Amino acid sequence: MSAPSPPIASPVPPVVVHTPSPQASSPESPPLKNPGEYEEIGKKTKESILPSSFDGCKLVLQKGLSQHFQTSHTVTLGSSSAPSQWQFGATYVGHNKVGENDFRPVLLGDVGTTGNFTGVFLHQYKNLKLRINAQTQGSKWVGYQGTADYLGQDYTGSLTLANPDVISGSVIAVAQYLQSITSRLSLGTELLIQKGGGMELGALSVGGTYKTSSWEAAAKVGMQWYLSYVQKIPNVKELTLVAECEGSLMSGETVSAIGYRYDVGNGSATFKGKVDSKWTIGALIEKRLDPLPANLLLSGQLNHINNEAKFGVGFMIG
Repeated sequence: MSAPSPPIASPVPPVVVHTPSPQASSPESPPLKNPGEYEEIGKKTKESILPSSFDGCKLVLQKGLSQHFQTSHTVTLGSSSAPSQWQFGATYVGHNKVGENDFRPVLLGDVGTTGNFTGVFLHQYKNLKLRINAQTQGSKWVGYQGTADYLGQDYTGSLTLANPDVISGSVIAVAQYLQSITSRLSLGTELLIQKGGGMELGALSVGGTYKTSSWEAAAKVGMQWYLSYVQKIPNVKELTLVAECEGSLMSGETVSAIGYRYDVGNGSATFKGKVDSKWTIGALIEKRLDPLPANLLLSGQLNHINNEAKFGVGFMIG
């Protein structure tokens, strides 16, 4: 009698290793963008949202002589903050495209009947931007400075030298750095060194911005400090609200302001207004005079406490 055959062992199930498919893997976050320049922190609030009041009469005539050259004539009359004068300006824009609507080099010059001259030179080579400013009053130099900005992938470093004098050893040097931390947050610092007149002075400040699709906050903290908040109204895209506060630790003075900007009809008219902690109320209206290539400017500023009022009207043609 033959021996029974050994039992057949059941096959061992294969070990299955689950590996995530390329489609299931989480996508990499996009690289951070360049945050801009440190000195631009809070600049948008003052220049594009809050009104810049003027008084008297102003007439600006702009004429483009070619795609790269433009001239302007500005007549100012009856202003309490500036002498009545005529100014001639010229602007040259080069052929090198460095942005969507940005070309280099750029030369700007402005001279008035009072003898004041202001010149600006802008150029960019790859990631390096250069700016040179000069101003004279008659035959005397009022000031001159040069700035170099290096634009990295997610940072900007800047160095500015103002009024350097080799003979007296005086100079004002400013070093700035701004870094993108996230897609919304940017942080930076500034170091200012002033030497001359037998004294040396240094000041350090830090700052940053936080931006979303509907609001933006900015801050600078140092000997001079600044805070601002800009809010876009979701249901009213034409309306922008702003609040800002700035002061000095040395003088202890603080000024706060709230304001708005309202754009009507795809930019056919713009209304700006503000009121600050000194009870100064300011407003500016800019209306495009279609079909003419001209804009009408109406400006007003009133302070009941100091019994001061300024009103201005202007035309921009071209």
